[in-house]
Amino acid sequence: MSNMISAAREGQLAVEMKPEDFIYIDRDCEYFKRTIQRIQTIADGVSNQPNWGLGETNNQMVSAGTVVDRFKTKAKLTKDGNDVFAIMEQHYKIVEDIQAVYRLARERMMQADTEFASEFTRLNETLPERPPVQLPAGPYLLPDGTGR
Repeated sequence: MSNMISAAREGQLAVEMKPEDFIYIDRDCEYFKRTIQRIQTIADGVSNQPNWGLGETNNQMVSAGTVVDRFKTKAKLTKDGNDVFAIMEQHYKIVEDIQAVYRLARERMMQADTEFASEFTRLNETLPERPPVQLPAGPYLLPDGTGR
Protein backbone atom coordinates (compact mmCIF):
# COMPACT_ATOMS: atom_id res chain seq x y z
CA MET A 1 0.00 0.00 0.00
CA SER A 2 2.88 2.39 0.58
CA ASN A 3 3.58 2.32 -3.17
CA MET A 4 0.00 3.32 -3.90
CA ILE A 5 0.12 6.11 -1.33
CA SER A 6 3.34 7.42 -2.90
CA ALA A 7 1.84 7.17 -6.39
CA ALA A 8 -1.26 9.06 -5.27
CA ARG A 9 0.84 11.71 -3.54
CA GLU A 10 2.96 12.21 -6.65
CA GLY A 11 0.01 12.26 -9.04
CA GLN A 12 0.96 8.98 -10.71
CA LEU A 13 -2.30 7.26 -9.82
CA ALA A 14 -5.33 7.61 -12.06
CA VAL A 15 -8.87 7.18 -10.78
CA GLU A 16 -12.14 8.11 -12.38
CA MET A 17 -14.75 8.66 -9.71
CA LYS A 18 -17.65 10.93 -8.91
CA PRO A 19 -17.51 13.13 -5.81
CA GLU A 20 -20.09 10.98 -4.00
CA ASP A 21 -17.92 7.89 -4.57
CA PHE A 22 -15.09 9.54 -2.65
CA ILE A 23 -17.48 10.49 0.15
CA TYR A 24 -18.88 6.99 0.49
CA ILE A 25 -15.44 5.35 0.38
CA ASP A 26 -14.27 7.63 3.17
CA ARG A 27 -17.40 6.95 5.22
CA ASP A 28 -17.13 3.20 4.61
CA CYS A 29 -13.51 3.25 5.77
CA GLU A 30 -14.55 5.04 8.96
CA TYR A 31 -17.32 2.45 9.45
CA PHE A 32 -14.86 -0.43 9.03
CA LYS A 33 -12.34 1.17 11.39
CA ARG A 34 -15.04 1.49 14.08
CA THR A 35 -16.07 -2.13 13.48
CA ILE A 36 -12.47 -3.30 13.78
CA GLN A 37 -12.14 -1.42 17.07
CA ARG A 38 -15.32 -3.10 18.37
CA ILE A 39 -13.87 -6.52 17.44
CA GLN A 40 -10.65 -5.61 19.26
CA THR A 41 -12.67 -4.65 22.34
CA ILE A 42 -14.36 -8.05 22.26
CA ALA A 43 -11.01 -9.82 21.82
CA ASP A 44 -9.60 -7.84 24.74
CA GLY A 45 -12.59 -8.88 26.85
CA VAL A 46 -12.09 -12.53 25.90
CA SER A 47 -8.40 -12.41 26.84
CA ASN A 48 -9.18 -10.76 30.20
CA GLN A 49 -12.25 -12.84 31.14
CA PRO A 50 -11.34 -14.09 34.63
CA ASN A 51 -13.83 -16.95 34.92
CA TRP A 52 -15.38 -18.78 32.02
CA GLY A 53 -17.36 -21.32 33.99
CA LEU A 54 -16.05 -24.25 31.97
CA GLY A 55 -14.37 -25.96 34.89
CA GLU A 56 -11.04 -24.25 34.32
CA THR A 57 -10.57 -23.69 38.05
CA ASN A 58 -10.99 -27.39 38.80
CA ASN A 59 -7.54 -28.99 38.78
CA GLN A 60 -9.03 -32.34 37.82
CA MET A 61 -10.41 -30.86 34.57
CA VAL A 62 -7.11 -30.14 32.87
CA SER A 63 -8.63 -29.85 29.41
CA ALA A 64 -11.01 -27.09 30.56
CA GLY A 65 -8.08 -24.93 31.61
CA THR A 66 -6.28 -25.72 28.37
CA VAL A 67 -9.28 -24.70 26.26
CA VAL A 68 -9.75 -21.45 28.18
CA ASP A 69 -6.04 -20.62 27.91
CA ARG A 70 -6.12 -21.22 24.16
CA PHE A 71 -9.13 -18.96 23.70
CA LYS A 72 -7.53 -16.20 25.77
CA THR A 73 -4.25 -16.53 23.89
CA LYS A 74 -5.88 -16.59 20.47
CA ALA A 75 -7.88 -13.49 21.40
CA LYS A 76 -4.91 -11.28 22.22
CA LEU A 77 -1.83 -12.85 23.68
CA THR A 78 0.07 -14.85 21.04
CA LYS A 79 3.79 -14.21 20.85
CA ASP A 80 3.85 -14.41 17.04
CA GLY A 81 1.08 -11.82 16.52
CA ASN A 82 -1.35 -14.40 15.14
CA ASP A 83 -4.20 -13.45 17.43
CA VAL A 84 -7.50 -11.71 16.74
CA PHE A 85 -6.44 -8.40 18.28
CA ALA A 86 -3.17 -8.18 16.31
CA ILE A 87 -4.76 -9.29 13.04
CA MET A 88 -7.48 -6.66 13.46
CA GLU A 89 -4.75 -4.07 14.04
CA GLN A 90 -3.24 -5.06 10.68
CA HIS A 91 -6.66 -4.74 9.03
CA TYR A 92 -7.11 -1.32 10.64
CA LYS A 93 -3.84 -0.13 9.13
CA ILE A 94 -4.84 -1.47 5.71
CA VAL A 95 -8.14 0.43 5.87
CA GLU A 96 -6.25 3.57 6.89
CA ASP A 97 -3.93 3.14 3.90
CA ILE A 98 -6.87 2.66 1.51
CA GLN A 99 -8.46 5.77 2.97
CA ALA A 100 -5.21 7.73 2.57
CA VAL A 101 -4.89 6.75 -1.11
CA TYR A 102 -8.39 7.92 -1.93
CA ARG A 103 -8.06 11.09 0.14
CA LEU A 104 -4.83 12.00 -1.68
CA ALA A 105 -6.44 11.33 -5.07
CA ARG A 106 -9.48 13.38 -4.07
CA GLU A 107 -7.34 16.28 -2.86
CA ARG A 108 -5.39 16.34 -6.12
CA MET A 109 -8.63 16.31 -8.10
CA MET A 110 -10.04 19.12 -5.97
CA GLN A 111 -6.90 21.20 -6.57
CA ALA A 112 -7.15 20.70 -10.33
CA ASP A 113 -10.92 20.99 -10.79
CA THR A 114 -12.88 23.69 -8.94
CA GLU A 115 -16.22 22.33 -10.17
CA PHE A 116 -15.37 18.92 -8.74
CA ALA A 117 -14.21 20.57 -5.50
CA SER A 118 -17.42 22.56 -5.04
CA GLU A 119 -19.58 19.51 -5.84
CA PHE A 120 -17.60 17.40 -3.37
CA THR A 121 -17.95 20.05 -0.65
CA ARG A 122 -21.69 20.38 -1.27
CA LEU A 123 -22.29 16.61 -1.29
CA ASN A 124 -20.09 16.01 1.74
CA GLU A 125 -22.45 18.19 3.75
CA THR A 126 -25.74 16.97 2.25
CA LEU A 127 -25.29 13.36 1.14
CA PRO A 128 -27.30 11.04 3.41
CA GLU A 129 -25.63 8.29 5.37
CA ARG A 130 -25.89 4.76 4.03
CA PRO A 131 -24.62 1.47 5.32
CA PRO A 132 -21.67 -0.13 3.51
CA VAL A 133 -22.69 -2.15 0.48
CA GLN A 134 -23.50 -5.71 1.50
CA LEU A 135 -22.84 -8.86 -0.48
CA PRO A 136 -26.00 -10.70 -1.47
CA ALA A 137 -26.93 -13.54 0.84
CA GLY A 138 -25.94 -16.92 -0.71
CA PRO A 139 -25.99 -19.21 -2.39
CA TYR A 140 -22.27 -18.87 -2.68
CA LEU A 141 -20.35 -20.55 -5.43
CA LEU A 142 -17.35 -22.60 -4.50
CA PRO A 143 -14.22 -22.84 -6.68
CA ASP A 144 -15.66 -25.94 -8.38
CA GLY A 145 -18.68 -23.87 -9.50
CA THR A 146 -21.16 -25.52 -7.15
CA GLY A 147 -22.96 -24.20 -4.11
CA ARG A 148 -22.18 -27.30 -2.04
